[in-house]
Amino acid sequence: MRKYALISVSDKNGVETLAKGLSELGFTILSSSGTASYLREFCPDLVDVSDFTGFPEILDGRVKTLHPKIHAGILADRSKQEHLETLAEHGIEKIDLVAVNLYPFAQTRRKANAETQEIIENIDIGGPCLLRAAAKNHACVTVLCDPADYSEILNQIQENGETSFETRQKLARKAFEHVRDYDAEIADYFLSQEKTTDSELPSTLKIDSTLQKTLRYGENPHQKAGIYAKPVVVLSLLHGLELSFNNHLDVAATLQALRLFDSPAVVIVKHCNPCGIGIASKLAEAYEKAFAADTQSPFGGIVGMNRPLDLETANLIDRIFTEIIIAPAYEPGVLDFLRRKKNRRLIQAGSELSNKAGWELKDLPQGWLLQSRDHVLETPESWDIVTQRKPDPAELEALSFAWKTVSLLRSNAIALTGADRVFGFGAGQTSRIDALHLALWKAQKFGHDLSGAVCASDGFFPFRDSIDELHAHGIRAIVQPGGSKGDPDVISACDSFGITMLFTGVRHFRH
Repeated sequence: MRKYALISVSDKNGVETLAKGLSELGFTILSSSGTASYLREFCPDLVDVSDFTGFPEILDGRVKTLHPKIHAGILADRSKQEHLETLAEHGIEKIDLVAVNLYPFAQTRRKANAETQEIIENIDIGGPCLLRAAAKNHACVTVLCDPADYSEILNQIQENGETSFETRQKLARKAFEHVRDYDAEIADYFLSQEKTTDSELPSTLKIDSTLQKTLRYGENPHQKAGIYAKPVVVLSLLHGLELSFNNHLDVAATLQALRLFDSPAVVIVKHCNPCGIGIASKLAEAYEKAFAADTQSPFGGIVGMNRPLDLETANLIDRIFTEIIIAPAYEPGVLDFLRRKKNRRLIQAGSELSNKAGWELKDLPQGWLLQSRDHVLETPESWDIVTQRKPDPAELEALSFAWKTVSLLRSNAIALTGADRVFGFGAGQTSRIDALHLALWKAQKFGHDLSGAVCASDGFFPFRDSIDELHAHGIRAIVQPGGSKGDPDVISACDSFGITMLFTGVRHFRH
């Protein structure tokens, strides 16, 4: 009995091996257009779809496989006598294998200067229909949408004369996933053409992403984990072991911090918390400022920068064990120098990973929370000075740095900083005064002089107790959101001490 395999692929990787192998196993190859032209060299007996159906391709190739002889040949249930009789009545041959992958819509959409009509023409119609039909009838038909499966299928047919039901069922699932992801990409394109504002929440939340890599474990060794890639991956591991679950979280926290600074900046992160931030005209100076904030915590931490890493800065980082180094690029010789230590990871991160777009998704037992990312867009010019004493220019510069810094900390949070470095962090506390005590303790532990420091609080001060503490340690400038019933008492306390205080009108809680 004659067996047919329909092959119609956009991605021709390995398809000649599949076609030749199937021909040697007794299959007649059916194909159309570009695939037929490509395969005829390898399969001289190939049958063109138009000859099989007796109907030509029309509408510039938009209609070629959409024909009853094709779809009936795929969809006929071989276990039903009436289906077989219908095929015989109409002279329709059974098609036992379908190998299809789809027009490159996503790649075309993302091409520079892609024209709208070119994008639309790369919406595949016949391909998804073939995949769905073959996948539906997987009890009888083998469906292939992934070139990685070609070899296994050829081996199975060669050894057993056919594929197993379990294999066909697995391939059917892959085909439906392939079509689902393809349609989701098209729907996303049309959504992107609609006139909406960045603040509008999507009416439906659909998350379709491919498993990029299974990780060794999650936050703890007993938890399973993997990373599912976004469409554009611009994170490159240049050296070291694959990233763990916690590594990915730390990398994300580092990139989130770096996006806030335009000057050369270095951010040191430990367990998703910044433990040092420094900015300067030179990257090496920025690193020294960041490291000086807390000379204990950076051991085994993550160091990220927003400028290409130079050899001078690399030498400074190399003084202690640093688990991960992240940079947009590495200057000549730096990678060779840093690769001497095998137990560190070197990452190159494109600017897209730290941009200011996108949404933040949190998973809960009862559903998902979606919010726009928290961007520190407000500037000192928009803040209100609520005390009698006004900030001088140096204080205003330091307050701006402190406000960006405190937005990166878990609430309740306090940041004690200068204009270009951190002196003390207090993060993740259950009360504002505890966060302040932690920040002051950190600053004292590492010998920082707070006489010229400023303070930023991610939320309002409910009581004057924090102001009394800040005054006792020489802090004379504070920035906070404002909005508490206790604001009058807090402002009064500042005025009594000659402290300047500014209200931003915006808070930056991070739960």
